[in-house]
Amino acid sequence: AVVSTQSTGEEAAMTPRRPRPSTVRSNDHCFKCKTQRPFVVIRQGDPFCESCFDAHVEHKFRQGLGKTKILYPNESVLLDVSGTAPSLALLHLMASGYNPKSFKRITANPKIIVIDESNLYDLGLESPVPAVLRAISACPHIPQHSIVLPFEFIFLEDFTTICRNFCADKSDHAVVDLKEIPGIDMEKLIAASRDMFEGVKTLSARGDIHRSLRLQLLYKVACAVGAQKVMLPDTGCDLAARLLETVAVGRGSFIPNICNYLDNRVPGFTFINCMRDFTPKECVYYLRRLGVSPLTIPHHTTLSDPTIGSINRLSETFISGLQRDFPSTVSTVLRTAGKLQAPTGSTNCSLCLLPLEPTLEGLSLRDACCVGCEIALSESSDVEVPRTSVSEVLDEFLLR
Repeated sequence: AVVSTQSTGEEAAMTPRRPRPSTVRSNDHCFKCKTQRPFVVIRQGDPFCESCFDAHVEHKFRQGLGKTKILYPNESVLLDVSGTAPSLALLHLMASGYNPKSFKRITANPKIIVIDESNLYDLGLESPVPAVLRAISACPHIPQHSIVLPFEFIFLEDFTTICRNFCADKSDHAVVDLKEIPGIDMEKLIAASRDMFEGVKTLSARGDIHRSLRLQLLYKVACAVGAQKVMLPDTGCDLAARLLETVAVGRGSFIPNICNYLDNRVPGFTFINCMRDFTPKECVYYLRRLGVSPLTIPHHTTLSDPTIGSINRLSETFISGLQRDFPSTVSTVLRTAGKLQAPTGSTNCSLCLLPLEPTLEGLSLRDACCVGCEIALSESSDVEVPRTSVSEVLDEFLLR
């Protein structure tokens, strides 16, 4: 009789894995300078001391900006800072480029946007905005010009014009709080946002709609303040998980727009995934070096029942598990995505702003909605898709 040497799935699962070294041995030295004691092990066999780790992180950040040459002198650029570890790391890495001692200083004109999402959830949560503003004010060298607005302003009619006029009147202020705009019924906007998300049936669709509306809000604020670029804090793990989610919901042709360093989904406008080459671990340890504590920001996924599955949650779990055992997973996924060519079109999806496929460009404006957004909206209560603008989409939620 022939005995198979291949173990079954159950036996393989019971076989203990070889433990990976998660701590630094006492006789290790920094693999870069060969003299100092290690501070963190980014990958197995790559221990960094504190000074070499700082230089490594800052060089990697500036390298991405240098290769693309995306920032021009005195150009307005928007920074999305929410208080999470990647967003605060982005803030401090940008600040390092404004240090007078920095080599080839960044000369763009940054504006920091803080979106308050605490009112989306009827849980009596405290707004993280004061803590985020304290972290911004404590960040040295970077110009202090912050814009604070609630997420509910996506429901505000003619928001771009209102925001442009209000920001122009307060251009000399370090912090511009759009909630101070007179004549806005905040209670109505908050109720509208909660009703909309409560009408979405699945957690996957809820997260997809939330991300699309947030991106559209960033785009509108950037247009209002005269910026043509927005720097996003999504790490490589976030983008790799989103790639799988993108394929699952029928947006596979838009992988380059979502995962590449530069996202030019809107003509004449650029979303910059400047934290694309970073891992969450690098962001956390970089903030630890600076003595900065990141915030825990609630989200639809984190506030939901852990037993409820979603495409985003499954994708993140899958990518994180592979990355833990095979450290080149995320870089391989993103490198493969970078070889694809992004589609172009004269019409953009009215919700996620991605370019529509050429076969859909001849349709009427009421049909200007991509397949992925159709799937997300079809999983909500009594919403007929597609629609021509976000306001019409939201009206369907509010008038159902």
